[in-house]
Amino acid sequence: MIDSWTKQSPSGKTVTFKIEGDRKSGFVYSAKMDGRDIKEIKGFRDELTREGVEVMFANYVAGK
Repeated sequence: MIDSWTKQSPSGKTVTFKIEGDRKSGFVYSAKMDGRDIKEIKGFRDELTREGVEVMFANYVAGK
């Protein structure tokens, strides 16, 4: 499964989120802002919703 979507950040930059994987092999979540990697998180067994992925990366960027 691959799910990818884009959103506009509050600062006006384009953020691309991606979910790859399945319950058997685990999930990889990644985010890029204007083509630059923000973070890739591997090995999750839990499948997050799109909203959950967005919150996870927002918290990471905010240092939480």
